[in-house]
Amino acid sequence: MLDLRSLFDSLTPREQEVLALVAGGLLNKQIAAEIGLAEITVKIHRGHLMKKMGAKSLADLVRMAEILGVRRTKP
Repeated sequence: MLDLRSLFDSLTPREQEVLALVAGGLLNKQIAAEIGLAEITVKIHRGHLMKKMGAKSLADLVRMAEILGVRRTKP
């Protein structure tokens, strides 16, 4: 858990935001619309955070977010 927290803390604020939205079940296109980015930029952030978190799959990433208590905040 402590290792997972330090991995999460290594993410940029934008990557943390994208993680919360991905874990909330949003598609890249929906995330892009919600936070005002291009879809390709969301894909890049998502790729970076997957690598930094050491997630092998989307399900793996969502499990990590659950353990960390990362939740999507409604605007």
